[in-house]
Amino acid sequence: MRVLVGPNGFGLEQVIRELQDIYPQVELAYCTQREDLARQIADVEVYFGWLSRDEFLAARKLRWIQSPSSGVDRFLAIPELKAGDVILTSAVGTHGACLAEHALAMIFSFTRGIIGAVQAQRERRWAIGALRPRVVELTGSTLGIIGLGTVGRALAKRAQAFDMRIIAVDMYPTNKPEYVEHLAGRDGLEALLRESDYVVVTVPWTAETDGMIGAAQLALMKPSAMLIGISRGGIIDEAALTSALQEGRLAAAGLDVFATEPLPADSPLWELENLLITPHIAGGSQFESQNIRAIFAENLGRYLRGEFPLRNQVDKVRGF
Repeated sequence: MRVLVGPNGFGLEQVIRELQDIYPQVELAYCTQREDLARQIADVEVYFGWLSRDEFLAARKLRWIQSPSSGVDRFLAIPELKAGDVILTSAVGTHGACLAEHALAMIFSFTRGIIGAVQAQRERRWAIGALRPRVVELTGSTLGIIGLGTVGRALAKRAQAFDMRIIAVDMYPTNKPEYVEHLAGRDGLEALLRESDYVVVTVPWTAETDGMIGAAQLALMKPSAMLIGISRGGIIDEAALTSALQEGRLAAAGLDVFATEPLPADSPLWELENLLITPHIAGGSQFESQNIRAIFAENLGRYLRGEFPLRNQVDKVRGF
């Protein structure tokens, strides 16, 4: 059986050294150049990495793909993959801590005056008069989490340390942690938006969540509230968000993900002073590659033993 690790910048190819002695019957290979992938994947049974539609169609013997990312919307955008029998597994569970920390960092950037202080530092300006009256604590504020999966739960766990009230909605709500005050299904979204001082979107992009936060939803939020998007672009309507921020109907926002990436240079989002933009880096961590490789290693063992479903096996209808 041939297993191929695709081109990547995460060191995922280290899994070859880690697994070769454990599974000597498996041929583990690494494709270093993207232009070679379509040729090298032709006779592969298992693929670990990202791929395009053309590369997928070139993989005539493929039976299982391990995604290095938690979100799999780009894989499911390949019609033949979505409709076919090739197993798709995700890296869900590897990015909870770093995404949660990133969401909190975005919130602190505004609440503790960090953005203003950085701007003042560049101007060699002591901005105590402008900044200190505007800094606030999180104590007693309400955090609304949209999507209480791995990331949402990691965020809620950390937010409780800041004495925040935590409420959440989930497409499939189960097993509410004790530090979450209230967990509802999607029918609880309106109440969450009305009550929250900070709203963090962590749901995956699916047909069900596409455009989930649009003009009508933003209109429900407090003018003093902040919106954070860290899962996938397309869930938050960027045009509606731009209008809300420009018109002062929303105090601030932070986005790490966008409908089009890289974010086009002519996007009006770049001009918004009350928006913090980060370039899809929230999932980064010194543990990222290690955690992703661990999921693949576990799944390879299951696959060889015929133990299905695999860990994080994607329901292609649900989209995750």
